[in-house]
Amino acid sequence: MPDRDLDITKFSFFAYRKLKKTLGEFDAVVECNEIAIKEFIEQAPKENLQKYIQQLSTKHKVKVDEVDFLKFSSRIRQYYVASVSQQSEQFLKDFRIEWQKYFPEKIWIEPAKGETKLQNTLKNVSLSLSNDLVEVYEYYRLVRNYMSHTDRDLEELKNRLKKIHSNQNDFLKDSNLSSLPNSVDDINFSDFLILTNVVKHIAYLISTESKPENERIAEVLFDKSKENDKATYKGLKKMKNDKDRFERALRSFITTNFGRFSSQDLDSVSKKLGSLLA
Repeated sequence: MPDRDLDITKFSFFAYRKLKKTLGEFDAVVECNEIAIKEFIEQAPKENLQKYIQQLSTKHKVKVDEVDFLKFSSRIRQYYVASVSQQSEQFLKDFRIEWQKYFPEKIWIEPAKGETKLQNTLKNVSLSLSNDLVEVYEYYRLVRNYMSHTDRDLEELKNRLKKIHSNQNDFLKDSNLSSLPNSVDDINFSDFLILTNVVKHIAYLISTESKPENERIAEVLFDKSKENDKATYKGLKKMKNDKDRFERALRSFITTNFGRFSSQDLDSVSKKLGSLLA
């Protein structure tokens, strides 16, 4: 049975939906940029390359002295990876802030020495992920750091890559991926695809596995509507006397803000939210 036909809950934090939106927009930019890179390299003559570059430089009024095609394309693709890694770090930051709103009674434990943001997040939400998946995520984080800080240790990157290539990496099948990460000097478009899929998958698991109790979801949604979405709050209040219409509006409001709910969960959240609006 297709997943969409199952009566299940796929709760999502706003931080996750924000990440999906920004990565989706970035995907389109990268894909278009890849076309431009490949077309540029394909059109460039094998002989008199520098002359061709100079002609384009003059035409577009962009000063370019010389270009190494291998370094040119690899460096651009390294920026793809760095950008996705940065967005994933932002997700972890946003998620922590949002999580603390849902679980005010819990204390977020600060990272121990040497502990990464991902490791710290997994610890705080008591989530265990495949070590192979985490290894790939952390490898690309180090690639980003290497690009930003030239004093980073290349040996660590090489050792991590060697370990990744010796792992089972079963997550590749789940993500419909067919290749493994490349060395930092050989980063290509496939690395971008690997990382975007890994980041989305990890963020999805963190979000869905951290679902608060239904009562708390209703309370947060009530506070949000009352404080930040007053038009919706007033609109819902006006519908209280029309039971069917009120119920439909509540359900729509809940799923729009938090994603997919099973019938049982949706009934529970809706009932609590309705009582708060009474």
